[in-house]
Amino acid sequence: MDPDSHSIRFDPARCIGCVACSQACPTRAIRVRDGLAVLRPELCIDCGACAEACRYDAVLTRTSGAADLQRFRHTVAIPSMTLYGQFGRDVHPAQVLHALTRVGFDSAYDMSWMCEMLAQATDARLTDDRGPWPKISVTCPAIVRLVQIRYPELLPNILPLESARELAAKMLRRRIAAERNLAPTEIGIFFITPCTAIMNSILHPVGLDESHIDGAFGINEIYGPVLKAIKQDGGMDPDARFSPSGLLWAMAGGEIAGMRNANTMAVHGIRDVQFVFDRLEAGKFQSVDFIEAYICPDGCVSGGLTVEGRYTAGRAIQKVARRVGAQPPSIREEQVRTLLREHFFDLEEEIAARPIRPATHDLRQAIAWKREHAGLLDRLPRRDCAACGAPDCTTLAEDVLRGETTLDDCVFLRIDRLEGRVAPEGGN
Repeated sequence: MDPDSHSIRFDPARCIGCVACSQACPTRAIRVRDGLAVLRPELCIDCGACAEACRYDAVLTRTSGAADLQRFRHTVAIPSMTLYGQFGRDVHPAQVLHALTRVGFDSAYDMSWMCEMLAQATDARLTDDRGPWPKISVTCPAIVRLVQIRYPELLPNILPLESARELAAKMLRRRIAAERNLAPTEIGIFFITPCTAIMNSILHPVGLDESHIDGAFGINEIYGPVLKAIKQDGGMDPDARFSPSGLLWAMAGGEIAGMRNANTMAVHGIRDVQFVFDRLEAGKFQSVDFIEAYICPDGCVSGGLTVEGRYTAGRAIQKVARRVGAQPPSIREEQVRTLLREHFFDLEEEIAARPIRPATHDLRQAIAWKREHAGLLDRLPRRDCAACGAPDCTTLAEDVLRGETTLDDCVFLRIDRLEGRVAPEGGN
């Protein structure tokens, strides 16, 4: 896979090879070679952990630009609900939608109503499904890619429904094309994203032949112009309607809060996600029906492209949801079930595994690989210092087995060799 296929890259002018990004990466996709961070693109899930860890602003994020808007006759902004929590408790979501039309978009639409619909569809799907259990949400694209790479045995557990943002874009493109007499290709739909993973899911969607979204702008990029427009104008979109339960999807736990099925679990933050998924592979939690999982510690409000702190943003979202107040359902349950039968919510294709190490069906080969890997680890100091450029000793041993490096990269082995405590690599 080409490194350019990802939404992050490293700036060689700023990178000092400090290995902080390598150690922060949950899929061990980063090495430091010749003093610079290098991405192993086949392992990257675009979670943005490297950008969070980098103290030198050497991790650059890829988003859309103004030129992308010029390709379409009509441009549409769909903001993540996280955007509504970036401007304080007293800014109404309708003001944010109106401001988006003042900063370059022809129209802006809320997607909290689609979150409400998807919650109903998930409830219905869980009722009719036969397992395996529990089902895992597709809302966080970094989670889906983590399963592809680290937990391929859990792929059947992923709920095969499109994300709310993709569903909203699909429905809006149809509606706008009909209302404005435009060809679908003349409409450019852009997501206002809190994280890098969503940008990558647009460029290289999983479970879809092609994304229904044409690009994305980071919240951090659009925040300043939108805030200025709110202060100067203060106008509101008079036709906007919001779902209080859908707005809460900006925070961890918001997705399951809008479901009738209470046999659910929310897990967020990479360490807790890996803890739960490790146990899922071991057969635990099978009594749970549904897991809402996020890579970021508090859900989308803590995404790497946000501006406001996650605690402040979370409080703002809760107040905004209360201000919106009770709203009638945007769609009746029988309509949701009709759309389910028409496969409106369904992913278009099966999600394929992307395992870190190619699986082998030869038991002897697998045992030999494991034995050789253990032998290499026994020769390493197990300090996981990352001075070799790999995040830990286990990864260095794997890289050696792949023929990508040698044990000579280990600083401690080189010191021992210089002091005569160990034989040279390949020696007796």
